[in-house]
Amino acid sequence: MREQKSGMPVFVKVDEYKEILDVLEMIKGKIKEIRATLGDINALRNEEDAELAMWNNTVSEIEKKVDGIDRIMFEPEQTW
Repeated sequence: MREQKSGMPVFVKVDEYKEILDVLEMIKGKIKEIRATLGDINALRNEEDAELAMWNNTVSEIEKKVDGIDRIMFEPEQTW
């Protein structure tokens, strides 16, 4: 028996009460599954971010090398 805010008791059949408890346990289980899935998604996102950062660094290094080659190719020849 639970009391409502008005102070009046609420009567629930025992079998309905057990059913409600079962549903609540199922909901708690689903929430745990959702939390685990969100954790997996976050881990994947972190891996993707790290991979993208590595690709960006690689592209930046290649870009610097190409710029260096470009400068060398178009520098006027020096006479010694």
